[in-house]
Amino acid sequence: MTTDPATLAQDFDQVRDVTVIGAGPVGMCTSFWAGMREADSRIIDSLPELGGQLTTLYPEKWIFDVPGHPKVLARDLVEMLRVQALEQFGVPVHLSTTAHTISWEDDLVVLHTDRGELRSRTVIVAGGHGAFEPKKLPGYDMTPWEGRGAHYIVGEKSVFADKRVMIVGGGDSACDWVINLLDTAREISLVHRRDGFRAHEVTVGQVLQAADRGDVALHVPYQIKEVYGDGSIQRVRLFHSDDAAQEVDVEVDVILLQLGFKTALGPLKDWGFEISRGALVVDPVMKTSLPRVWACGDITTFDGKLKLIATGFAESAIAVAQAVHEIRPEVKIQPKYSTNTGVPGAVAGQP
Repeated sequence: MTTDPATLAQDFDQVRDVTVIGAGPVGMCTSFWAGMREADSRIIDSLPELGGQLTTLYPEKWIFDVPGHPKVLARDLVEMLRVQALEQFGVPVHLSTTAHTISWEDDLVVLHTDRGELRSRTVIVAGGHGAFEPKKLPGYDMTPWEGRGAHYIVGEKSVFADKRVMIVGGGDSACDWVINLLDTAREISLVHRRDGFRAHEVTVGQVLQAADRGDVALHVPYQIKEVYGDGSIQRVRLFHSDDAAQEVDVEVDVILLQLGFKTALGPLKDWGFEISRGALVVDPVMKTSLPRVWACGDITTFDGKLKLIATGFAESAIAVAQAVHEIRPEVKIQPKYSTNTGVPGAVAGQP
């Protein structure tokens, strides 16, 4: 991984095979696949750190759906990807760098960033959602309690040590944090306004098992009616979604709101992409509507799309294969198996 300012400055004079937009897990994986196909790449990201959502939103969250890892901390996955992709192939990484516009010069794609112009033969968008903004709680304004016990992001689990924690939400993040905080919080309650959960079935099963053991108090379907406290949160009054007269009071110290995040495409929305529901439309080989530009990961949409890290990794392999074939038409779409060839340049005597 190259982050030296002088080296990065020189990179503006280089033409790379691939410029990857996004330094999240899928962006780093994209540079890994490029390296495996002996294509040189660079990464740019508007955020100041590697990792995208994993670093920004939940560095201490366990991730359970990455093949080969029964569970892995988000920050550890970022570090392993950094070593595997960026260190191994010496990828220049331009952090705190935003691509505002795009243009084409003959066979090159030019990204016009706030630090200068970056030229490459292809571009793969693996991020670029822009700022993450947590969704607010519908029906009750939690703003007065922000900084006084209401949280949207978990930077450090230690903040919840020995606390009575109320988690609000019914998706993967809410259920994941129930499991993740079992060994940290003194008490955990889970509040969801609907009967069903939207999380992975296995995770929901773990939550229900924890509830059966008495480790988690489930309040379903309930919603927050009022929050009480003197300087910080001390008690929450809930009401039943189907019968507002049915209320329950819960003593809590903190509320962790896990209602999802709003994302914005930022400058990408003005580049000319075909966009559907805030995502870039791609074809079966991850090609966008722009010439020499592919996309992969959560930013894409197509029939059957699954927003998972695992599928993002696979999409990045497809995008790289297509980009390399565009640059070098004589190169086959299907790469050689790494079990036979290893990593280019990593073994003595290997091409």
